[in-house]
Amino acid sequence: MISFPRLLYIGDVPIQSSLHGSLLLYRLLQGYPPEKVCIVESCAYPSKPERQLPGVRYESLAGEVERRLEPRLLRSRLSKFFSAMLMYTARARLRWVEKLQQGFLPEAVLTVSHSYTWITAARFAAKHQLPLHLICHDDWPRIANLPARSKAHLDHIFGAIYRQASSRFCVSPSMRDAYSRRYGADGDVLLPSRAADCLTYDEPPLRLREASTALTVAFAGSLGNVNDIHMLRSLAEILLKMGGRLLIFGPLTMAGARRVGLDGSNIQVCGLLKSDDLIRRFRNDVDVLFVSMSFDPADRPNVEISFPSKLADYTAAGLPLLIQGPDYCSAVRWAVENPGVAEVVTVNDPDAQAAALERLCVPSHRIAVAETAIRKGNEFFSHRAAQRIFLAGLNRTKTN
Repeated sequence: MISFPRLLYIGDVPIQSSLHGSLLLYRLLQGYPPEKVCIVESCAYPSKPERQLPGVRYESLAGEVERRLEPRLLRSRLSKFFSAMLMYTARARLRWVEKLQQGFLPEAVLTVSHSYTWITAARFAAKHQLPLHLICHDDWPRIANLPARSKAHLDHIFGAIYRQASSRFCVSPSMRDAYSRRYGADGDVLLPSRAADCLTYDEPPLRLREASTALTVAFAGSLGNVNDIHMLRSLAEILLKMGGRLLIFGPLTMAGARRVGLDGSNIQVCGLLKSDDLIRRFRNDVDVLFVSMSFDPADRPNVEISFPSKLADYTAAGLPLLIQGPDYCSAVRWAVENPGVAEVVTVNDPDAQAAALERLCVPSHRIAVAETAIRKGNEFFSHRAAQRIFLAGLNRTKTN
């Protein structure tokens, strides 16, 4: 029988309705009895009260001064050394957690392997003999900004904690398989999911049947690397020639768009919207949804095994997908394994982008791609399927 253990979250990823790992956590805990959850977040990027899980107790590991200083130091010239300091002092923050969670008696500990508070969480779980449940959204041991010697140490720490965990949730099959080889322990695949009450559509909008070359393409999310910016610039230039436009949703501001050259006449910076509002905007104004993954060889370890969480909401809108990334990245492999779910571009080449957009100008083709995306989205990203995997893991009290 599935139960809801009293769950103490200790981590750096804020649990809120926003983007990426934050949204994944928020959706996993939707419907969890609020009195059975206590959330202890780090200070770098605290959740906003209006985006928090209703009725759930939230605590912060630090005060206002630390909240202001830590993000600045992580972006400064001293970032590698400050990051290393956070890693080496993570265990010492155990006493802060113990003070903050007073009055809440946990039966299990949940954390995410991002930044370094997951080390604190593992130490807390071990000290109090509680099962640890670890979510892996990005390949943190490979992408952490650390000096080389500290990076090797981090990988050693991660391996030990990965094996300690009672359940290990990996965001893609590739991550599960890679971690099994690296660390000698199996994991569960927990793909990004939609919200419990996600707005979904069963068929493409009728306007997609109208012939037009003036496509409106949308991108949602943060711009994680220079390669993403280059692909969006190229896409906007092609769309301008076609009479089309590019909409960018997420934390990007107008000032930020100007700094990176995304301020063209056919580019609209639309801000960060709630999930249902975003899906409605897609449905009403957009013809194609764009997914980009980096071609930079330095990013290969992460793009091979991470998975774009935006696909959960993209596929709810009933629109065709355009996925651009190297053939080894998780999004392209997913598309190849599910034929017809997207137009796929596997080279970093404007001509290839243009050819894909031209194919999506054909109404019958874009309708077919949209219909496949609807079907596969329901299959892979339903809230019910994610909840089932998550709760089964939480009820696993012994290490695999």
